[in-house]
Amino acid sequence: MSHPKEHNEVMLTRELLLVVLHHLAARILKSFGHTVRLVVHGGAVMVLHPRLASRPSTRDVDYNHRSFEVEWRNRGVHDATIRLNACIAATAKKFNLGADWMNAQADVSLPFARDTYGNLYDPIWTDAMTPDNVRINTIFACPGLELVGVSWSWAVALKLVRYKKHDPYDIAHILHLGQKQKGVQWTPQLLEGWLTTMCGNGMGYAAYSSTQMEGVRNKMRHAVGLVENSRANSPFYL
Repeated sequence: MSHPKEHNEVMLTRELLLVVLHHLAARILKSFGHTVRLVVHGGAVMVLHPRLASRPSTRDVDYNHRSFEVEWRNRGVHDATIRLNACIAATAKKFNLGADWMNAQADVSLPFARDTYGNLYDPIWTDAMTPDNVRINTIFACPGLELVGVSWSWAVALKLVRYKKHDPYDIAHILHLGQKQKGVQWTPQLLEGWLTTMCGNGMGYAAYSSTQMEGVRNKMRHAVGLVENSRANSPFYL
């Protein structure tokens, strides 16, 4: 029996990704008997979000597995991870994708936060599952599977941490969307205030050294500059 390659090398365009996800959804519905909702981040959001669609393709779908597992354990389903992984693996085999075409490898580096009682919780998942975010950032929905993008503030905060390859331009597209929809005139100071308010508890900006915070601010200045340049000249990398 052949096994999928460890790393996916197939570029997932919007069209192909939708076909693959519909197949995955059918498998999940058969396995779980219910629709599974997953919180996703990264390139898949930039490919599938109807108000962005800023990338032609991505190599993988990054999703939050840790809170999916907790949610289904609380529902009394203790083998949810085994079921979901089997569905993902079968879909990889069906479309000749690498095993990591859908993965939660980033979970180990995603921050936790503490509530007012000192209890640990997942701020990224919690923020994503608010009714407003589910309404505006659901990027895929059919019987069996719903994918909800992380909130815009968390999308930007996470991309600022890495800030490589597509990240600066992804952030610029998100900021540009805020400008178009709500008339936000971004400045580095406004961006910092927004992220501190929305994500500060999880990101722990207050504990950053002055050198660390200046590094983050340099990235913010660069991202805002991309938006300003696109407004004055031509759209970034489209």
